[in-house]
Amino acid sequence: MAKASPHPVVRMQHTRNRTPTGKRTATPARKAAIYFAFGRDANRADGKQRGEWLGPGGERHKHEDVLAWAQQQARQHEHTFQALLSVPQARLTGEDYAHALAAAKQIEEWRMVVHNDTNYSHAHVLFFRDRRLPRSQFDRWQAQVQQNLVALEAKRLAEPAQEVEIATKVIEEAHSWHGPELG
Repeated sequence: MAKASPHPVVRMQHTRNRTPTGKRTATPARKAAIYFAFGRDANRADGKQRGEWLGPGGERHKHEDVLAWAQQQARQHEHTFQALLSVPQARLTGEDYAHALAAAKQIEEWRMVVHNDTNYSHAHVLFFRDRRLPRSQFDRWQAQVQQNLVALEAKRLAEPAQEVEIATKVIEEAHSWHGPELG
């Protein structure tokens, strides 16, 4: 069976943290956090999140703490940013996505939820800035995150092959030591 070639998707959008009258607001950040945690059905009967909130270094956060953090950050910064990271047909972990973000070194403080309940895993990232990233800086960041995701997925795909290789060697060594009839 041929291995699927990962083609990472890294998208970003931003919303200004201002009402139509110019007052500061945290509504875009709050709505994004709720959507990331619960999806379109924010009033899920079971009340379960679709994924766990993670921050830099893989630290875990409660949803209520993320809402408070988002409220504070939105009031301090001009823009709320939402990023979507995915590698189709991959099953990366939250730690993988966190590592890809950290290695790109553009965003220091963020919160992320990884969804593995769809056909492909993906991560929603929430962060705040006073200014938009210039296009050239965004393009570099996007390329770095994509390269990091490809490398992590390649490593993950190589792991089962390495395990099979090791198991084959162990079996071959057993056959050569004990003979095929005892191996």
